[in-house]
Amino acid sequence: MTKNADSQSELKTGEDTYSSSIATAYRYADWTLAPFKSYLHGDIVEVGIGHGNYYKLICPYGNYHGIDIDERAIRDAQRRFPEGRFMRADICTPDFLENVLPGKADAIVTINVMEHIQNDVIALGNLVDALKPGGRLMVNVPAMGCLYNDLDRLAGHYRRYSLDDFREKLAGLPVHLEKLCYFNPIGGLGWWVNRFRRHDSLNSIAINGQIEIFEKYVLPLSRALDPLTRSFFGQSLVCIARRL
Repeated sequence: MTKNADSQSELKTGEDTYSSSIATAYRYADWTLAPFKSYLHGDIVEVGIGHGNYYKLICPYGNYHGIDIDERAIRDAQRRFPEGRFMRADICTPDFLENVLPGKADAIVTINVMEHIQNDVIALGNLVDALKPGGRLMVNVPAMGCLYNDLDRLAGHYRRYSLDDFREKLAGLPVHLEKLCYFNPIGGLGWWVNRFRRHDSLNSIAINGQIEIFEKYVLPLSRALDPLTRSFFGQSLVCIARRL
C-alpha cells in the first residue's frame, strides 16, 4: 500500500520512525535477526542502524559496518559503541558503500528501512550491486497493505509489502531468492487492531505499553505460531536473496 504523497511533508529518519520502547525490546530484536544469523559472515553491512541495538547482535558474526542516512543515529551509535564502524550513507546513491567498504559486502542486513524509501526499487538494486558474488541481502519490512494504519503514517512508511510485491521488486536483479515469507503473526493481529484506533504519536503510553507487553509476554507465543503462518500472514516480511 502506498501512502498519499500529501500525507508526508518531509522524510522521517532515525528516532522519528520508531517508538522509544522498541529501542529496549531486546528479545524482539534477537528474534527479528534470527532468520538471518546463519548467513552472517565476513564483511557485514547493517543498512539503517536506527536505535543501534542490532550492532551487538551482529558484530560477533563478522566485520560489522553500520550505515544510516540520519546523522543523529550515527552520532548516538558511535557514542554508545566507540569500537564500532558507523558512517552516514544514502542507499539511493549507486556508490553508497564506496567510502565504507570498497571491496563490497558478504552480507547486507536491512530491518524496517525499505518502507521509508519512495523509490525502493532503485535502493534494492543498489544494495544488490553492493554485494560480492554469493553475498546475501537480508531484508525485514512491514507486511500486508491491509494492515496500514496511523502508526505507519506516523513512522513515515510509504507502504507495506506482500510476498508478490517484494518478489516483483526483485525481478530482473541478479539474485536467487532463497527465502520469502511472512513473520510474526500475533504482531500482525495487533497491527490490525490498531487500524481501528486513532493514534497521534508513536511514543504514546498506549503504544509503548503494547510493545512492552508483547516483549514480555506475547513474543514466545507468536514465535511458536510463526512457522504455521509464514505463507499467508504476519506483521513483517522476511527476504533472503543471494547475489549471483
